[in-house]
Amino acid sequence: MSVLIIALLLLLIVLGFEAPLLWLFAAALVYLLVRGRDRGSIRTDPADRSTGSDEGRSGPKSYREYSDRRKRKERWERRYRRRHPSSTSSGR
Repeated sequence: MSVLIIALLLLLIVLGFEAPLLWLFAAALVYLLVRGRDRGSIRTDPADRSTGSDEGRSGPKSYREYSDRRKRKERWERRYRRRHPSSTSSGR
């Protein structure tokens, strides 16, 4: 998928020398490509729900998965509180 986008981008750049409007399309394509990579939303298989957001998920499939997720969250929160003591509430 990325190869096709890059090939289209190169084609738009080459054709843009004759039609400046194509430069705008190329810039928009680069923007979408970079934004999609940052979010991780570009996937080879759209049916693959193991990556991306948790929308539509009913929850963990097992207690072990739930427990692992909870432990990771607690570790992250402790690490965040250590690194950012001023941003945490004093009541905790």
